[in-house]
Amino acid sequence: MPKAIITGASAGIGDALARRLARAGYDLLLVARREERLKELAATLSREHKVQVDVLGLDVTASDAAARLLERAGDADVLVNNAGYGKHGPSHEVALEASTGMVRLNCEALTGLMMAFLPRMIARKSGTILNIASIAGFQPIPWFAVYSATKAYVLSLSIAVDAEVKRHGVRVLSLCPGPVPTEFQAIAETDADHARWFPRVSAEQCAEDAYWMIRRGRRVWIPNWFVRTCIRLEALVPMSIIVYFAGRTVPPPAKKHAANKQETPA
Repeated sequence: MPKAIITGASAGIGDALARRLARAGYDLLLVARREERLKELAATLSREHKVQVDVLGLDVTASDAAARLLERAGDADVLVNNAGYGKHGPSHEVALEASTGMVRLNCEALTGLMMAFLPRMIARKSGTILNIASIAGFQPIPWFAVYSATKAYVLSLSIAVDAEVKRHGVRVLSLCPGPVPTEFQAIAETDADHARWFPRVSAEQCAEDAYWMIRRGRRVWIPNWFVRTCIRLEALVPMSIIVYFAGRTVPPPAKKHAANKQETPA
């Protein structure tokens, strides 16, 4: 049976993708810090789909995380780099640890896992790495400045490395969803009410699209036709206008503005 590794598998897109790949017959190694959640999911998937599901409680930002995961997993047909988070708000008000943590998890840890598994995939001339990016990676977003920058890194890195390794039978793909109602909003300190006109995509639909990407070898994919169209049209619009509307799409947190007004001396 094919084998897939999924980081950030305890919730959201990672959880949905684990369910989709199990349904397709993949053995799984599920990775996240919340090991108890992983064990519950593993038991369900093993029972329902008769696949082997192992779990690994691991903080992928740890300095030895890539080595530990490689030692535990050995080879894998698919590696999904899904672990990541964002923080919403004025950049100077976001905690320093949160800002640098986004870079460590969304960029550094993802790069470490990619580079750990790529040599083995290239040696056997097969394998797929699926990186979960975001439509945030296509333009700078005020109030989500660090997060959007990290996703731009993920998108750029994935496209470049895919061009390098495709001739070896290995693919590096980028799934770029728009808003997906998950635990992301609570951690980011935002909510799904922002940009109400912007279509939401479920974690389950993202998982379906991701599985399609893996089977087809689609380099970059944006779930939802309307969102894809908006991103394509950005090429025709000046950057100043793109940044303006990006900032309006995810405006600054109202509660922080209210707090700032209360703190302003009369």
